[in-house]
Amino acid sequence: MTAPDQRIAYLGPLYQPGHVPGALRINPAWAYVPPVRQGFRLYLDREESTVYRGIAPADADRRRREQFPMQGSNRYPSRLIETALTARIAADLGVAAENLLIGNGIMSMLTYLYDIYSKPLGNVCVPTPGFWPAYTYAMQRARGIRMPLFDHDRRDPLHPRFDFPLEATRDALKQGADLCYLSNPNNPTGNLLPFDAIGELIAEFPQTLFVVDEAYGSFAANSSDGERFQLDDALRLIRQGCGNLVVARTFSKAYAMANFRVGYLVSHPANIMTVRSHMGSCDVDELSIAIAYYNYTEDGYMREVVRSVVRNKQVYEALLERHGIAHYGGCRNSILVAALDLGKAYEARGIAVRAMVYQKEIPNPVADCFRIAIPADDDNMALLLDATQDALGGAAAIGR
Repeated sequence: MTAPDQRIAYLGPLYQPGHVPGALRINPAWAYVPPVRQGFRLYLDREESTVYRGIAPADADRRRREQFPMQGSNRYPSRLIETALTARIAADLGVAAENLLIGNGIMSMLTYLYDIYSKPLGNVCVPTPGFWPAYTYAMQRARGIRMPLFDHDRRDPLHPRFDFPLEATRDALKQGADLCYLSNPNNPTGNLLPFDAIGELIAEFPQTLFVVDEAYGSFAANSSDGERFQLDDALRLIRQGCGNLVVARTFSKAYAMANFRVGYLVSHPANIMTVRSHMGSCDVDELSIAIAYYNYTEDGYMREVVRSVVRNKQVYEALLERHGIAHYGGCRNSILVAALDLGKAYEARGIAVRAMVYQKEIPNPVADCFRIAIPADDDNMALLLDATQDALGGAAAIGR
């Protein structure tokens, strides 16, 4: 269903028949979860790293028991190593430890933000296309979703792009939204947000909590400067005391720790205290925190992973362009490619890619694309390039 303003799609709160406010019966089918598939030789469909983290679990476990007392796996978490990691990250970001909260991955922490800062029958705002859980969490919790639509610019046929819909987002927020979710760089389109404009929205709508998800920020920062590994625009607002902004970051991508579920929020201390009060006392596995701690404090491996992905992405883009294949570029560890036949050719060759599927109620301007993660290592990158050459050499009409 679309609002009269065609720039803003709207999906009202979803219920099963006979719902009672306060006792909502949500249909799990309203939540789309990407399937886990087996039988491929290379998985590039879920934006996972193709390499392992630098400090292995066994080494991290040994070191945490030597360096932090009360850290045996037979004991409940003491949070000593969590406190140490919090202090280290906060110091590096130029914020106080009270501005930072470590949790069980960004996706889990986002559920707390939705539950705390939005209400059943209320609305959230998600510029679209966006990250699928941003819609899922709202649908599961009976929130309406205002979806200002990115401006789709196709004037360059090889390099289409999506531009952030600033005015449509402003108008959507004027209609009311408890929470506004933003990916930076955007997921899945890859483009960085115009953060001066975002700052204007944050100041203009103080009753809305803005959640800026920087899961791919390391790749974005390094794409513009080979010595940078984090974005700073949103953090600068938090350092200035902004009260309605949360920045979310993860160890899943750049640190190759997707299976260990460690992420963190940076925000005003009042928000951090509020979210912490909703978490359990043992929400995060202490071995996962230890792996994050040692990989963070000895981050040379992470830096090489990020640089390799950025470098390999440029090579892959150039190959697509030589064959006339349109793509959306961007600055994440993956890329949207507007050539479904090429995606099918990859899968026929044992390389899994992501079909761009959203919940059926969500507008989908990227249905003609597939998403592919960029390998971080030479062997898998060579496999991808060989498969690309083979597919395009045997099917010259792909993407045209």
